Amino acid sequence: MTGLMVQIVLGGALITATTALQVCFIGLMMMATPRAKHWVSRVSLSKVVTVIALAGIWMIIAQLSGVWVWAIAFLWLDAFPDMEVSLYFTLSAYTTLGFGDVLPAKEWRILGALIGANGMLGFGLATASLVEFVTGIWANHDRD
Repeated sequence: MTGLMVQIVLGGALITATTALQVCFIGLMMMATPRAKHWVSRVSLSKVVTVIALAGIWMIIAQLSGVWVWAIAFLWLDAFPDMEVSLYFTLSAYTTLGFGDVLPAKEWRILGALIGANGMLGFGLATASLVEFVTGIWANHDRD
């Protein structure tokens, strides 16, 4: 298998793994929705804000878990000298910011682009799930 194919297969496996991990986070958040709806019904707006903020933090943790998976993979591939550099590059690429001051070893550069695609997918899933969660919470909130 050529170097390009190895990167595509490995990148696809990492995208699949991180997306599955994020779906687990989303599933846990959605399982908490009925309890959260009950807790915020007929009470102050501060409880609604608290629940929504916690859901947002939960989705950030989901994103960061995906970043860690990629960073560990890069470290395992010896693409970076240490975990700090690996995390820095991965977070930069995952958010599609891509500073460009740190690059993986030449044989792993395609993975950097795949991290960006993974990040866009991850943030899209997080946004959609947060909208669904907030809609469910807010629809149940008694505004009287």
